[in-house]
Amino acid sequence: MMKLTEEIKKKIDSYFGNISPEELYYIAVDKYGFKENIEIEINNQSFEVVVQNFYSSTIDNSIDVNMPNDTLPLAA
Repeated sequence: MMKLTEEIKKKIDSYFGNISPEELYYIAVDKYGFKENIEIEINNQSFEVVVQNFYSSTIDNSIDVNMPNDTLPLAA
């Protein structure tokens, strides 16, 4: 079954913990084609701190990757 392992989670957390907001911005815009909107006015506005939320599903949506290839579901 495909699940996020603790090792992969640590690598993801490490990546985002060691990249600056500027680097992440340029990767999103230059590498992945996110659009920049420079018409947003943010001067003299207050912002709330976002809290971390976790999603936990009660349904197991994982698949068994050891199944034969012809029986694996395909994404549209």
